[in-house]
Amino acid sequence: MKKILVILVLSLTFPMLALGQLQIRTHGDKISDFTSKITKVVLTGNDSLDVPIREAMKDFWTITAYEICSREDFDALKKDEKYYFLAVDKGRDGIRNWRLVKGGSDKSLASMVTVAELPICPADGYTGREYYLLPALVCHMQHLAAKAVGSKYKGAGKAVSTPKEAAALPIYICSDEITPDAELIQKDLMAAKRMFLVSESDADGTFMDGLAAAVCFVVKPLNPRKGQLFFVYLVDTVTNELYYFKKHKVSSDAGLLKEDIKAFAKGR
Repeated sequence: MKKILVILVLSLTFPMLALGQLQIRTHGDKISDFTSKITKVVLTGNDSLDVPIREAMKDFWTITAYEICSREDFDALKKDEKYYFLAVDKGRDGIRNWRLVKGGSDKSLASMVTVAELPICPADGYTGREYYLLPALVCHMQHLAAKAVGSKYKGAGKAVSTPKEAAALPIYICSDEITPDAELIQKDLMAAKRMFLVSESDADGTFMDGLAAAVCFVVKPLNPRKGQLFFVYLVDTVTNELYYFKKHKVSSDAGLLKEDIKAFAKGR
């Protein structure tokens, strides 16, 4: 009798397990409808970021239809699976991220199903350089999203080009974004490899002037503390291609490190 009961329980359980396995969806499956949905671009309420976001989206976003909305709209619509949302988070560890997430949840932005995310600015303010960085972030966000659909999202650093592909371009580095030890030790190397320390206005002016170059951006807290994160980008001023993306932890300083300089120089 016991054997009959065991067999009966197993016969009922196995189909249920099989059905459960069939219903398991991978990350890529969950966002497989991304390109067919509308992306809601959530504004922050501050023109320092909203103006460049609007312009970069208008000029470079091509992967889906999109609409601009407010944070209040996001709160009201985020449970709707008809939409994906591109929004700036409130900031943690000194940095705010730009997140592309799937609608259908009443959780916080950071807890929703993420298609892609990129560091965008300090949590406690803006630098003004976001205006020139945002077109590259839009282009790279689309690149990450295309890779994520149908597969597992592996992070922003898994889909960048390499500094070697920028070998023909001069590299401009803001003099106030490099750590003192990196500047001192790598000075001769930088000169030989066509890497130049310039003012912020000169670096960003290459975008305005349409000059072919690669420009470095450091996204870091305005008042970095030990253990916080900061990020280094290397961006093509003409194509907005991302040649380098690196995450660092603040130790004694936050800025371009020796390892970044060496990575830029490799293959030049």
